[in-house]
Amino acid sequence: MTVHVLAVADSDAYLKWAVHTLSALGPSLGGEPVEARAVVLRSPVLPTPAQVAAATAGSTVGRTEVVSVWQLHRLLRRRPPDVLLVAATGPVAQVVGRLAQRARRRPALVTGLPGLALPATAVGVRRRTWCDAFVVHSRAERSAYGAAFAAAGTAPAVVLSHLPFFRPAGRDARAASGSSAPVVFAAQPSVPAARHDRVRLLAGLAGVAAAGHDVVVKLRATTGERQTHHEPHPYADLWEQEHARLGHPRELLRFATGAMSDWLRPGATLVTVSSTAALEAIAAGVPTALVADLGVADALLNPPFAGSGLMTHLADLPAALERGLPAPDPSWADEHGFHPEPSELPAALARLVARSRASVLPAQRVPVPRRSVLRLVVPTTLAARAR
Repeated sequence: MTVHVLAVADSDAYLKWAVHTLSALGPSLGGEPVEARAVVLRSPVLPTPAQVAAATAGSTVGRTEVVSVWQLHRLLRRRPPDVLLVAATGPVAQVVGRLAQRARRRPALVTGLPGLALPATAVGVRRRTWCDAFVVHSRAERSAYGAAFAAAGTAPAVVLSHLPFFRPAGRDARAASGSSAPVVFAAQPSVPAARHDRVRLLAGLAGVAAAGHDVVVKLRATTGERQTHHEPHPYADLWEQEHARLGHPRELLRFATGAMSDWLRPGATLVTVSSTAALEAIAAGVPTALVADLGVADALLNPPFAGSGLMTHLADLPAALERGLPAPDPSWADEHGFHPEPSELPAALARLVARSRASVLPAQRVPVPRRSVLRLVVPTTLAARAR
């Protein structure tokens, strides 16, 4: 038999995680060939074709189809997969989980978060209590989510894997240094949230550029594109508004989009507040710095990096670049995504597939707020009326 795996994503970040997770499964599962596909659910955070191209770059998943919630409902009723990988924001994940309960044969329900997943929030866990397996990417996350699900009164399998878009370190990834090597700042849409903090970061990056370094602000989206999280103060717009007041020419900082993997090349340096891109860079052997200027706080999503040995103030970065950035602390790396054990996901999925085919997976109650349904239904209805 063939194991059918369907991934449902709703945003750029979740799509990236979904297609690379499917790619990492390989061609077989439990001795059976795997047929994997991904669809993107039409929603207010629907990625553009350019975002889809960036998210799927380097994966083995082919064309991704955009489907409405009604089309997904019909698909699950007509041909339920063995495994449904729900790669979506919490409210959308609840809707997909509810639809899966109505399938002719309930698929195994697997979900997770598309990157650095700490802290484990009560709200995030509550929206995913219906899953059979929750994928984590570090030992620290496994402990946190095991406790969080237990506190919510449920016990899905918490499955330890690796971030699927990690790329092995190149032999010369850290070789280049000096002012000619690009310093890539991985922007995040909502971290930090305050405008003045984002301007402060731009001012610090401008200082690094003024010291003779090529600084590129790597954006997740351009104007008009939606992201997993809302971005109230886009960096490119802020720089346009503030560069003169900060005393710098417009061209001092460069802004770019595209796949993050394109920027994690030999000679680059990755700088960020708390982006998962830091983990990608470390895995690729690219020197990495976490910005210490704003402190450490849950709102910044950077407490997991506190013991990494990579926290650096932007004012100190030019000197640090000249002498060479340190490698991450080994014990920290072992706890935060760089564990040596192979992924537990293939074996966990094989067990769940057997239970799905035997129709012994328990029915789950999936409460769905009405507004979550409306976010998916109204755009589709309006589009149909427009046509």
